[in-house]
Amino acid sequence: MTHSKPPDHINTTRGVIKFPAYFPVTTFGDKYPLDDLVRPYLPRLAPAIMVSLHYARQMKDRPTMPMLIDSGGFASLFDGARVVAQRGFGVLETTHDEKVEVLHPKDVLEFQEQHADLAFTLDFPVPPSMDPEEGKRRVELTIANARWALQNRRRKDLLLYACVQGWDVDSFRACAKAYAGLPFDGLAIGGMVPRVSDFKSVLEIVDAVRAEVPNKPLHVFGLGKPGLVDTLFKRGVQSVDSSSYVKLAADGRLWGQPAVKLGDASPTERLQLALCNLAMATQRALPLSAAHLMFGSRLWESRNQAGLDIATKPGRRTKTATQPLTAPT
Repeated sequence: MTHSKPPDHINTTRGVIKFPAYFPVTTFGDKYPLDDLVRPYLPRLAPAIMVSLHYARQMKDRPTMPMLIDSGGFASLFDGARVVAQRGFGVLETTHDEKVEVLHPKDVLEFQEQHADLAFTLDFPVPPSMDPEEGKRRVELTIANARWALQNRRRKDLLLYACVQGWDVDSFRACAKAYAGLPFDGLAIGGMVPRVSDFKSVLEIVDAVRAEVPNKPLHVFGLGKPGLVDTLFKRGVQSVDSSSYVKLAADGRLWGQPAVKLGDASPTERLQLALCNLAMATQRALPLSAAHLMFGSRLWESRNQAGLDIATKPGRRTKTATQPLTAPT
C-alpha cells in the first residue's frame, strides 16, 4: 500500500530514527581532533551520525549508534577531480601527487554495505556557476548511479536514499521524477550549500522535489543553521545534516550568539561550545555526563553577561595546537 505522506520514523539495524531529525557530521582520522572529543556525547544528542565516505574509510572503531555514510561525491568539485562516464555510470577520478584515484558506484556501495545503516548513492553536485551542459551530464550520471545501486544492493536491511541534483528548480524536479515509483527508502537533495544565500530558491527546490515524491523521507545535505532547519522541517523535509555546530566551536563561537567569542579557546572549551551548539540544533538537553564540563568554565562564569544564557569574559587562555579541528560544512 502506498502512503500519501512520508513516515514519521525509519527503522535501522541499530535503532529507530524519529523524524524530524538533525544528523551531526563527524569525521575519523587525525585531521579534525575535536570530532574525537565530541563523538562520545553524540548518542545523547542525536539519533544518528553522518560520515563522508572519505572519513568513514579511516574509521577504526565503528560507533554503536546508527550511522549514515554519503558517497563522497562532493569531492567532484575539488581541484584535480573529474566526473567520467564509464559504461553508462558516473565515476569520480581525483588526482593527488600525479596519482589518479578512481571512485566507482560499486566501491561506494560495497563499503556502505559493510558499515552503514543508511547509505546515499554516488552523486555529482552541480554548483550554480557550472555550464548547463556539464550540469545536465552530471545529473544524468547521478540518476544512473542511483538506479545501479538500487539494482545491486545485497543487504536488504541497508536503507538506500537516492541523491537528487540539478541546476535549477525544473532540473531538480526532473531528477526527483526519475526516482518516483522506484523502491528507494528516501531521497536526499544535494547542492544546497552554495545556494543557501538565496534561501527562497532552496525552498522552491524542496517543494518541487517533495511534489514529485510525496510519500518518502526527504533529506537535505549540509544545511544545519537552526533557523533554516526549522523552516525546512515545516516545508516537509524529514532530516538534515551539518558540521556547522563543531566548525563554529573550533572558531570559539556559540550558535546564534555573535557576542560569544572565545579567543584561543582550549580543547575543553571548544568541546563545551560544540555540545552547546549541537544541543541547540537538535533541541535536546545537554547530557549529565557533559554538565561537569560547564562548571567553572569561562562560559559558565559569565553566563549572564549581556543578557545571554551563555557568554564569555576575559579569563585564562590555553594555548592549543594550530592544526584544524573540524571539517568544512
